[in-house]
Amino acid sequence: MKKMFFLSSSRYDMLRFGVKAIVLLILCAGLGSCASRGIADDAQNGGMTVVSTSVAICQILDALGVESVVGVPETGSELPEKYQSLPTVGAPMTPDCEKIKDINPDIVLSPKTLESSLSQVYTAAGINSAFLDLSSVESMYKAIHSLGKLLGCEPMAEQLVAGYESYLADYRVQDPEHPGILLLMAFPDGFYLVATEKSYVGDLVKLAGGENVYDDRIRGDENGFVNINPEDMVQRKPDKILVFAHYAEKDAFAFMKYEFESNVAWQHYDAVKQGDIVYLPSEYFGMSATLSWTEGLDYLKPIFYETR
Repeated sequence: MKKMFFLSSSRYDMLRFGVKAIVLLILCAGLGSCASRGIADDAQNGGMTVVSTSVAICQILDALGVESVVGVPETGSELPEKYQSLPTVGAPMTPDCEKIKDINPDIVLSPKTLESSLSQVYTAAGINSAFLDLSSVESMYKAIHSLGKLLGCEPMAEQLVAGYESYLADYRVQDPEHPGILLLMAFPDGFYLVATEKSYVGDLVKLAGGENVYDDRIRGDENGFVNINPEDMVQRKPDKILVFAHYAEKDAFAFMKYEFESNVAWQHYDAVKQGDIVYLPSEYFGMSATLSWTEGLDYLKPIFYETR
């Protein structure tokens, strides 16, 4: 059977509810209807408890109407109201396995961007986990479809997917010109990476009609980021530079503003000379796709086509 790419599980021994086998079945093409109905019934009857280590995943679970969430990440961002009083399990990038084991969920859900750093950690701790691919809007809705089967909320998942398909069918970029965009992810501790089309924000830029000067042919890491020096980037002649923060937005943006002002290499960019630099709010632009993606598109289009 062919494993799909949007939800992947860690390798470990079978747990008490046979969750691993069910997850793997859901990931395979030609899923048997009996297995699907069985887990759906168990989940709706409270048979599968879930810890989410990501705010984006919490929002998805909330939209799906999942009531069996038993743990959430520690975060300064706002969680869905019904999850706000739940136990926390540490920061999204470094969840606390001891806290998760104390809660003892059937499954832990994390973003696929963290799979390389968390998979072995979960396995060593004996924690059943799966990773959602939130690297693009399309992959997010594939993950939603998969979660609908896994957690017994298929009707709501189908409704969300149908809304996504309908929105894209009606969505049009009217201007035939596609501005060249240099997309940078800033870190508060003094460095930045170029984001390609393979990143989530890169995907939004593409959907909104921007042309990433580092498209998906550029070899970066598995999450769509690459380290490139300013001397190379200037050759791409971007029309605009867009900056978003990996975390700590205020400090990350302060660093980038200082970088643009102090590093002489940036003075060769027309976008820098003309002030065509836009700092994107973390509310809509981050590492993982969220259900606020349409607001992200609404934010980008007037930047690209100057209709504000």
